[in-house]
Amino acid sequence: MARQVLGNEIYQEAFNTVRDRLVTMLESADLPADKRERINNLLIQHRRVRVYMETVMTTGKLAAEQIERDKTFAERMKSRFS
Repeated sequence: MARQVLGNEIYQEAFNTVRDRLVTMLESADLPADKRERINNLLIQHRRVRVYMETVMTTGKLAAEQIERDKTFAERMKSRFS
């Protein structure tokens, strides 16, 4: 499940679209310093959220559930063929 989410086009597109919009706004030369700082902070937080989401999905509960499902499936198959 975790691999499916991380590889999902919609998941990737959502994060990439937000990042691209923030970068585009940040590249604007006529932004006041306070707005530029705010957008930069949003960009940093966006990256942190993405890293956190990916970490949780690969090492957290979703990964554990996927391992359990795989194990259960393997056990079912083993019992059928033994």
